[in-house]
Amino acid sequence: MLWLLLSVTGSFAQGLPNTKQPVRVGLYVSPPFVIQEKDHFTGMAVDLWKALAEAQGLQSQYQPFPTVRALIDATANGEVDVAVTNLTITQGRAQRIDFTYPWFDAGLRIMINEHQGTGFLEVVSGLRESGFLRAYAWIAFVVAAATLLLTLFDRRFDPNFPSRWRDGAAESFFSVMSIAAGKSTGRRNIFGWIGRVWQGLWLICGIAVLAFVTSSVTSVMTTLSLTNQINSLADLPGKAVGVFAGSVSEEFARGSGLDVYSFPNIDEAVAALRDGDIAAIVGDAPVLEYYSHSHPEQRVNVVGGIFEPDKYGFGLPLNSPATRRLTVELIGAHERGLVEQLHDKYFGNSP
Repeated sequence: MLWLLLSVTGSFAQGLPNTKQPVRVGLYVSPPFVIQEKDHFTGMAVDLWKALAEAQGLQSQYQPFPTVRALIDATANGEVDVAVTNLTITQGRAQRIDFTYPWFDAGLRIMINEHQGTGFLEVVSGLRESGFLRAYAWIAFVVAAATLLLTLFDRRFDPNFPSRWRDGAAESFFSVMSIAAGKSTGRRNIFGWIGRVWQGLWLICGIAVLAFVTSSVTSVMTTLSLTNQINSLADLPGKAVGVFAGSVSEEFARGSGLDVYSFPNIDEAVAALRDGDIAAIVGDAPVLEYYSHSHPEQRVNVVGGIFEPDKYGFGLPLNSPATRRLTVELIGAHERGLVEQLHDKYFGNSP
């Protein structure tokens, strides 16, 4: 077995360009698998490729591509010798390019905004659609009318009431809003027991108004939370979903009839999510989980379980003689524990 492995891997470079010429390695930046720092590339997929290339004495010439689709097209056209990223193995892709032995098990998950659907504008819109804003307008009208009447009343019967209209209206408005808030106004009673009964009735009305406003806002926020909450794949129909152009997530979302918006990378997708242009992002689970963990300031969450499980492999031009040799190298990397070591490096120790 060892002799077979050595004889096959020893001729690995025969299927790639001459070892004196660098191997054209196509990349798609997708942390933590491909991470770009200026002109330097790292990440689990890159580190794995570097280990395989070093074992064969190969030099690499890296060329990043803006989307997964562009990388696959370049591989199919022979513009690159190997595609290195979190490249999902699918039947459709296997008809255009070769795949190596899988080196990572993954799947799709959902990313959402941490404060989904309960922002100020969403609440105002919900109040308007529920008819509560019209009721609030009537309450405002009543407050304005009560302020005016109270000002006229106090100017007529209370000799200590401010003589300037501006000051008097401010005092009356404060009294009306205090009643609406269910608090004592501190007004002097100038009509004896009749005045106290009248103040008590106004206080009851104020408590009722406060209860109505509070309950209506709470009701709308609860409805929005239940309606807009996304916890699983079943909650996505009818909502705008972001995916990555040319990715498996895009194929899945379109095939599921979802309202799809494509983005070249996760940074632009998250920006759209934060701006409310989309309700969720569907993408490779490890990519979304890594982004959420490494960018806590973005306030995004990854929810639900993994669906559409898949596997990652390296891609090569169709019928490339190097496919089998690279596969054998990857099997050896699995047996030596190299793949597990790289997994622990970028994702932490497995539970």
